Amino acid sequence: MKLLRKSLIYSFLLSVPALCNAQPLDLTAAYKLALEQDSGIHAAYNKLLSSKEVKPQALANLLPSINASARTNDVRQESESSFSGTGKSTGQFREEGFSVSLRQPLFNWASFERFKQAKTQVSNAEAEYKLAEQNLILRLTEAYLNTLEAEVNLGLTNDDVNAFTRQLDQATTRFDVGLIAITDVHDAQARYDLSVATQIAAQDNLHSKKEALREIIQTNEIKIAPLANELPISPPEPNNIAEWETLAAQQNLSLEIAKNDVAIAKKEVNINRAGHYPTVDIVASHDYSETGGGSFGTGFRNESDKLGLELNLSLFAGGKTQSLTRQAAFNHQQSLDVLQSKQRSTLRETRDFFRGVTSNLLRIKALEQAIISNQSSLDASEVGLEVGTRTIVDVLDAQSNLSRAKLELIAAKKDYILNVFNLKNAAGSLSISDIEHINQWLVH
Repeated sequence: MKLLRKSLIYSFLLSVPALCNAQPLDLTAAYKLALEQDSGIHAAYNKLLSSKEVKPQALANLLPSINASARTNDVRQESESSFSGTGKSTGQFREEGFSVSLRQPLFNWASFERFKQAKTQVSNAEAEYKLAEQNLILRLTEAYLNTLEAEVNLGLTNDDVNAFTRQLDQATTRFDVGLIAITDVHDAQARYDLSVATQIAAQDNLHSKKEALREIIQTNEIKIAPLANELPISPPEPNNIAEWETLAAQQNLSLEIAKNDVAIAKKEVNINRAGHYPTVDIVASHDYSETGGGSFGTGFRNESDKLGLELNLSLFAGGKTQSLTRQAAFNHQQSLDVLQSKQRSTLRETRDFFRGVTSNLLRIKALEQAIISNQSSLDASEVGLEVGTRTIVDVLDAQSNLSRAKLELIAAKKDYILNVFNLKNAAGSLSISDIEHINQWLVH
């Protein structure tokens, strides 16, 4: 019975990891969650829908407007005549009628310019939403890779704690039998204590990075898929910094928005200047009224139709039109200055991201070789410690160097991916396909 119980307990313990091991969240799945849960992308989408309503509102000012009204009044009238001996007389009757009017703008420069401005505003809103999508890809990828890096960092610190624990035990044993000095024990103890402190910091850092990722995808339990050891990294395509500069100048969404802002500001100048121009409308109306005992067909009836042109011109508005025009001109110049600054910063960032990709490629290759070298150094130091040619300090240093190289390698891989994404973002070409491409590099 005891054997059976032990067997059942053992089987249960073996099954626990399988039950607790949830399917890792890859980058594509995380992006789908972000699209559903991220408040930032939702706000950008609603702003797009709101901005699209500007165009029909502006168009309405160019289309005819038709208004209708109806009226009914009970009228009590008193009259008095000095030529009659009757004195005061009182009458009561009902007045009823309706009217229909139509107004069609023929010339309204402000309305024409505002309609053109509205089309640019809609284009701007669409560009802003595309930019929000690209920013979401960047935010999500950075949060995902930061979490991945933090997990690797914690794993390496755990390995260091275990390694330094063994070295401390060995150093204590060797000291007890007189093979090493007490200083070697102190060195081992110091490295162990530092590794424990580093481990605590790594745990806190992982919690922080998971919280940043959780903020975007709104998932309580986060288990992400790690990067494969071997990545099919390659230089940027095209592998020419001048071509990326050209792409950025033509397609960068922030630049497109800044250019649209210039066009919108220019239209605002024209709209305010139109206050000096006349407006011309076609005006037509039909009016019917009847006075009698309370129903149509009795009493007096009046019916009229009108058709004509109406011209309006502001002769003096206290200088308001001139002031609004000057203000709009200053805003237009400001938008030009912002565009120029954005053009310069975009080209600088494009060059930085391109160089970042190329330097990360070289850094990854160098660190991969460094890991091989540091592993060989650690193995040699451990063998040397056994035969007395190396000290415990040599082993501790080799272990620290190996962990540092592994951590720098994952950081370099993260920086490579982010630089590639930022470079494509600068060129306005970052999309879900890039997420799917990097997703293939994860161990599912």
